[in-house]
Amino acid sequence: MVEQIRPLDLVLVGHIFDAQGIAGLVKLKPYASDPAAIFHAKTLWLAKPPETSSAAVARTLLSAKEHSGNVLLKLSDVTDRDQALAFKGYAVYISRADFPRAEDNAYYWVDLIGLPVRNPQGQNLGEVLEMAENAAQSILCVKGADRTEWRMIPFVDGIVQSVNTDSGSPDYGIVVAWELDW
Repeated sequence: MVEQIRPLDLVLVGHIFDAQGIAGLVKLKPYASDPAAIFHAKTLWLAKPPETSSAAVARTLLSAKEHSGNVLLKLSDVTDRDQALAFKGYAVYISRADFPRAEDNAYYWVDLIGLPVRNPQGQNLGEVLEMAENAAQSILCVKGADRTEWRMIPFVDGIVQSVNTDSGSPDYGIVVAWELDW
């Protein structure tokens, strides 16, 4: 295992819940419905909860493949089942820089967290503190500007008018067709 400098942009992508076979593969439960970012990463960062990404240690990702809704990972220096089982329960992080480029008009949730939200009239609705999903759509969970109320705003065409993740831009943030009193 090579000592690496921990990136500041680590994103939690899943957790290891078991070993697979006898050759040292670990089973990852990904937190995204499309785990494409994991397949682009060369290095995974592992931390045993309650530790966070600040305590994560690097492992080179030798291979990854989807299997029954999970991802099988081959990590450097993990050569047998016992070594793989030692990682059971570990959180897995990757650098945001390792994510593939999002398609046009598509966004990684991690990039939406922290964005200011306003309506077309320029009224501040708050800030995206988290994202959620129901059976129909993704939902912006917005903490109101006064920090006392939550707004659950569907992240769908017709409501979301624009998204700009460039913090240096004058139209930075998300514009939604939503009123203050909804």
